Amino acid sequence: MSNAKKGAVIIVGLFISLLIISFAAGTIFNLIVPPSEAFYSDKVVEDIGGDDVLVATLDDCLKVSEESIPDGSFKTALGVDLFWRDAKNITYVDTYGKKGNMIVWKTTPENYHIFDGNITFVSDYLDSDDKTCFLLNVPEKNAVYGIIIGNENISYWESQLLYTILGLNRTEYGLTYDSASYGTSISYADTSNHYHTVVPDRYTLSRTDPGAYYDHYEYGDNYDIDDYLESQGYD
Repeated sequence: MSNAKKGAVIIVGLFISLLIISFAAGTIFNLIVPPSEAFYSDKVVEDIGGDDVLVATLDDCLKVSEESIPDGSFKTALGVDLFWRDAKNITYVDTYGKKGNMIVWKTTPENYHIFDGNITFVSDYLDSDDKTCFLLNVPEKNAVYGIIIGNENISYWESQLLYTILGLNRTEYGLTYDSASYGTSISYADTSNHYHTVVPDRYTLSRTDPGAYYDHYEYGDNYDIDDYLESQGYD
């Protein structure tokens, strides 16, 4: 082999070695130092339960970490106590570098009294206003699928969770204060064993029932909505 060919082989070998070393170093770096922000081409896809029944998709976001968490409980905006079992917490960043969280789980429905009768799902805010939850009961799977998403950095409307993140059908999963969705499919059992609709996303509630908006949310926490209500004569 001529010296020129030997030199070319050495250069190619060095180039390949550098690529391998760079890839390995980049992987180790990402593990040690989580990414600070996502690209618009990034996406977080989480198949809740691993059986393609309920899938959460976050566009323009990048997963930072994922970990199993102990069983826990939470309270909805209407004061209903619920829980998660065998859950995991997923941390992600968006294109602005803001860090968000979502808790997802799949468990059996025996302990969820909320799904007695004809109720198939629950959609609500948590008593902390920056989080939104959705629970789906699927009798055919003998399973309840759940997701809680949001924090003080990134929050979501109910409509965003249902239609954008979970990709649910609007005709089957109406927003809870929409006039078309009054009924047993979206409701909680109260102490009198009657049913009432749960709190909707704030934008819808402010336009369909401003009085209820002020009953559930403090004045001054969302200036776009507050400006709209003031323009309608509410103060």
